[in-house]
Amino acid sequence: MSKPMPDFLQHPLAREIALAIAIKLILIATIFYAFFDGHALHPDADAVAERLANPYPPAQSQPPSGSDHAD
Repeated sequence: MSKPMPDFLQHPLAREIALAIAIKLILIATIFYAFFDGHALHPDADAVAERLANPYPPAQSQPPSGSDHAD
């Protein structure tokens, strides 16, 4: 004998909404683990301190310096 469904799932639209939400949550979890599972960088304390001290490091490549003003 199966358990009866909760009251809020007895309406067909509610059942469909609950199923859509469950599928979306599973999809979000799948994408999250696909991108972040075991691929995180493990920086040391010095690298973290340097990043916090200088959050915006200067750009590596800069265009050739010419005239500072437009003609």
